[in-house]
Formats: sequence, C-alpha cells, structure tokens
Amino acid sequence: MSRGKSITKVLLDSSQAALFAGIEIHNKPHISYRYPTAVVLIINAWELALKAYIYKYVGKTKIYEKSKKESDRKHTISFSVALNTVYDDVKNKEKNQEFLAIRRNLELLNEYRCSNVHFAEQQLDPIIFMLISKAVLNYDVFLKKYFKRDVTKDDNLIILPVGFKLPFDPITYLKQDLSKTHNDYVMEVIGAVKELEDNHVEENIVVGFDVYTASVKKVEKADLIAAIDQQSNGIRLTKEVKITDNPNAPEYRIIDEPIFPLDYNEVRRQSKQLMPSIKFNADFNHVMSEIKKDRSKCEVRYLDPKKKSGVRKDYYSEDVPQAVVDLYTDYIKEKA
Repeated sequence: MSRGKSITKVLLDSSQAALFAGIEIHNKPHISYRYPTAVVLIINAWELALKAYIYKYVGKTKIYEKSKKESDRKHTISFSVALNTVYDDVKNKEKNQEFLAIRRNLELLNEYRCSNVHFAEQQLDPIIFMLISKAVLNYDVFLKKYFKRDVTKDDNLIILPVGFKLPFDPITYLKQDLSKTHNDYVMEVIGAVKELEDNHVEENIVVGFDVYTASVKKVEKADLIAAIDQQSNGIRLTKEVKITDNPNAPEYRIIDEPIFPLDYNEVRRQSKQLMPSIKFNADFNHVMSEIKKDRSKCEVRYLDPKKKSGVRKDYYSEDVPQAVVDLYTDYIKEKA
C-alpha cells in the first residue's frame, strides 16, 4: 500500500470515529452539554475528511501550513482553511455551487463551536439540532462521492433520537421572542439560507424545516408564513392550506366531516331539546336570521358550488342550537 493511500485511510478512519462519537453523544437520553460536545466531534470529523480530500485530490503537502520553519510545516492547516480549499477545488472542477450549502452549514457550526465557551443558550438547541443533522447527512454523501465509503454499511446509524417527544416543537420555537435568544446567530442562519437562494442553490443547510424565503408581496403563495415582528423580534405565524397538483407539496389528510354538519331541521330539533318552551314563530325566525349573518356559524352550499348557482341550502355548526337558545331568550326578554 502506498503512503498516499495509507494517510488518506488514517484520516478517514479517525474522521469516521469522531463522527460516530458525536452521534452517540447527541443521542444519549440524559447528558448535559449535549450540543457543544456533539458539535466539537462532528466538526473534527469533517476537518479530517476535508484534509483527506485535500491530500488525495489537491496535493499531499497542501494539508500542512506554509512556513519558512521546518518545524512549523508539520502542523496541518486549520479547519477553515481546509473547508475553503475544498470548496474552491470542488467549485473549479465541477463548475457548480453545490458545495456552497455544505460550506455554509459547517461555517455556522464552527462559529457555534468557537463561541460556545462564551455563552450557553438552550434556545439555540433547535437550530444546532437542524444544522448537525444536515452536517451528518452531508458527511455521508461526501464520503460516498469522493472516497466510495458508506458510513452506514456496517453501522446502522440512527441519526435522530427516538423518544416520547420531539427534541423541540417547531411552532413553539418559531413563536418565541427572539430578543431573548442569541438573536445574531439565528439571523445569521436565516441569512445563510437567503444566500443560497440568491446563488440558486436548491440544497439547504438545515434538516427539520423546508425553508422558503420570498418577498412580502409573495406571502399569499406560502403554506406557512413567518413574519418577523420588528418591535418584539418575535415571529408571527400564519398557517394556510391550499389544494395543488404539485407532487412535492406537503400532504394533508382530509377527513370527510363537514365543519357545518347541521341543517335547518336539525337545528330546530336540537333547539327544542335544549329549550322545550321555544316557539318556532317570528321570534325564532329573527334569531335564525342573526345566526346566518355569522359566517363562523353558517355556510351556504350550492348545487353548483363553482358558479354558486342552482339550489342552495344553509348548514350550521354544532354550537348553533345553544346559540339559538341564548339569543332567543335574550330577544324575548328585550321584547317584554
């Protein structure tokens, strides 16, 4: 075996060991300092993998620092230098920006690794969770593509932990007041997503959310709208659903159970049960006319729903009979 192949193998073996250690640390059910420790190991795994790439594809001496002193030339390059070297080489050889998403993902993780000694914020856990999950998946693709190594061949890795609940609730996290978190870091992650969009890179830097960024004029096309409140730095969410024939759109199960299940006769019957003394006269008709004005309680269905023509019929929500009784009682008292 040549020296070149042995060095590459040593780097990859150590890299893979660091990756497995990072995943195992992350997946332990009870462990403090989970994310800072897991990030250190995963960044170390990537650093060794990047240097293996440089040694194999760029040049054997390129993994060492340039220095006039021979003793300094024994030190290998930093993680950042290795990452930028691989990015430049892949970009020049493959003529695309596909590695940009990997680079931005790792830059953000490395920033967290380097600055975490100065702060520790649990509010960042969901962001780091999404970043390291993507880093591990990228790592697997990277080794398969450039070294024909399958890290899952002999080890059935479960990257995300199985438990009684998700590591975080996405909606709760997005709705928090970001002014109480390390807001600059969160905004940097969002900025990185926008940077990829500007470079027409479809690959994302995180796992957990399919992120879609658009100008405020296009929000009517989004299923989940997240708007940053400039005053509180919180995020205001709007959830809407639309019908589409796009096979890549999120799937929703539609239950054939009408929101307005009661017809007029059923409203009368249930109202009579709730209030046996009720009379179906002009007073009752007045109450029903008020109910019909409330679109949350009544809807009109047409024989031709598209053109809203043909035979029409009113349907009511399940709380209408009680609403009828309450309104009827108040109306009779006012007339008395």
